[in-house]
Amino acid sequence: MKQGESTLENLGSEFHGTWLQLFFLGRIAKLQSRYDEALGLFQNSAAQSAHLKECKLLAYYETGWCHMIMWNWSNAADLFFDLMEEARWSKGFYGYLAAVCFGASGSNSSRCRAILREVPTRIKKTVNIELDSYCSRKSEFLFTSTSLEYECKIAALESLYVWRCLDLSEEQALSIIDTVTRRPGDLKPATLASSYLLSGIAWNALSSPSRARQAFDISSTVQQLDARDDYITVCNLCELAQLHTSLGNAEESRRTALRALQYKGYDLESRLYDRVSSVQVKEEK
Repeated sequence: MKQGESTLENLGSEFHGTWLQLFFLGRIAKLQSRYDEALGLFQNSAAQSAHLKECKLLAYYETGWCHMIMWNWSNAADLFFDLMEEARWSKGFYGYLAAVCFGASGSNSSRCRAILREVPTRIKKTVNIELDSYCSRKSEFLFTSTSLEYECKIAALESLYVWRCLDLSEEQALSIIDTVTRRPGDLKPATLASSYLLSGIAWNALSSPSRARQAFDISSTVQQLDARDDYITVCNLCELAQLHTSLGNAEESRRTALRALQYKGYDLESRLYDRVSSVQVKEEK
């Protein structure tokens, strides 16, 4: 990564300060968890590519994720809404992210519900049936929520986790625990399961394996989950396998990963399959 950054910084004068250089420097900064710096680079990249629509939208996409990572929900929502309006593809996905970020902000529930209602109509000729099905179903699920802000925060954090963008620094891990433990009493099973999954991930990041294991176990025992919500159970098993690995329980880790691989037909299966398979591969080495 350092070599790539050095190459980008030493490009010829014709590329210096261009949207392309700024964009990839932003990607590197984001991967290194330098989020404020990445945000500035992506914003400058968007400004430099204002006349190149697709390039500008790429920068919007990364800027939106940076805002989400930093829990700047309203800023993220505005960018994903613009992507829903302007992009040619993935309108349902961008609409879903915009809605959950508006909801998570706690200050724009009416706009959140309006976009949630609109998401299924934004999915036309799909090129990603699995993703579009997930966004459509989750939008309908959240639209009927009686605890919208909380459920949208869980949905936003879940998205960050699934797309490998969840910041697990000590400060953010503590914020996750503080957020998920403020559970209202009328949660739907899927949200309850996700909240304990996120709690376990945060406790594991804080080097508290016993609390992490407890949270994963609770998440896995939540009843009345739709079969398509088995992705939550698969995530639990994946995290639990990694926890066993870190504790030196290689055989238990292998068995847990194999259990995760037995699930089929759940939401986001192809995206999570690689994650679970990588755990198993590590154990076999």
